[in-house]
Amino acid sequence: MIKVAIIDDHELVLQGLYERLKREKDLEIVGAFSEYQDLLLCLKYKSVDIIIMDLMLKGIHGFDLITEIKKLHVEPPKIILVSGFYESLLHKRAMELGIKAFLPKESSYDDLISTVHNVFNGNQVIPDYLMEKEKTKILTDTEIKILKLITKEYTNEKISKELYISRRTVDSHVSSICSKLNVNGRVGAVREALRLKII
Repeated sequence: MIKVAIIDDHELVLQGLYERLKREKDLEIVGAFSEYQDLLLCLKYKSVDIIIMDLMLKGIHGFDLITEIKKLHVEPPKIILVSGFYESLLHKRAMELGIKAFLPKESSYDDLISTVHNVFNGNQVIPDYLMEKEKTKILTDTEIKILKLITKEYTNEKISKELYISRRTVDSHVSSICSKLNVNGRVGAVREALRLKII
């Protein structure tokens, strides 16, 4: 069960998120808050895996609230930021703060729920429009070839024979692919590469 807390100072948005997410069988909504002080109080006493947070909150900026949350926990909850606008420096700052996902407000509930699962599983979700600019630079030609073979369920041993490179080199490439795509393993790498239309 993934324990989720939500904070948004717009009551209608907050209520909508709460009502939709509580229908998911593997999500437990620990709390839905419009005041950041109430969220901080909750975090002192309850275990939370994921926080879904509006960037612009009443009385505090989302980035400042993240700093406050980090003071409470040795291992703070993973945070999904939702914002009505996007700016590359804003996204860069969010990544520096350890934000695991940055979603535009026009995202669908399905996108949000998928992001919750991805973040819970240790992945980072990067906006498509940011990746569009970068995707040509993300992976080398060899890494893309390897990813395509992984989609065909090739083992690293089989890939090494197919591409005439050592098994250790393949292992190194797979590790590099996972690192660049911010995922934990081969399945996550394929899923993320398909989502980003890299392969």
